[in-house]
Amino acid sequence: MKQSDRHVVIDIETAQSYDHIIEIAAVEIIGKTISSRSFVRRIKPRSAMSPFCYAVHRISLADLEKEPYFEHIIHDLIDFVGDDRIVAHNYTYEYNTLRREFERAARPTYSRERFLCTMALAKGAGLPGKLRHACAQAGISIDHLREEHDALNDALLAAHLFLKLTPAERS
Repeated sequence: MKQSDRHVVIDIETAQSYDHIIEIAAVEIIGKTISSRSFVRRIKPRSAMSPFCYAVHRISLADLEKEPYFEHIIHDLIDFVGDDRIVAHNYTYEYNTLRREFERAARPTYSRERFLCTMALAKGAGLPGKLRHACAQAGISIDHLREEHDALNDALLAAHLFLKLTPAERS
């Protein structure tokens, strides 16, 4: 498989804005198809829960009490992502948050150059910047989603948006 054939779409939910991942999901794209492989983990943060973040995802600290800390799942994440390109909606959020988590785990982080941004692709296509709004306008169904966000559904939405907005031959 050529490196350009595989992309990994990542989404995270956090306890604080831009910090302390509480849920991470990664889905695999091979060519023009979302594969059945995914990586989904809940993570116990080392911080309080921001009321704003809780309102977005409705995941409480009590829900995460028995989950592992990020440094205990980092190896599985690195294995799943491999050396392939990483796609995220508003990639700066995922990139900066992952960078902080990798630094706390004393691991080298992913380079910024590995990331592709579906928000930039959406805006370039005249779509709104918000993931769900962009998907709805691009004809990607969001009717099945609950109001609160979760990492897996948002990663899948970003994967569908990425496939819709990128040409068949990607580099």
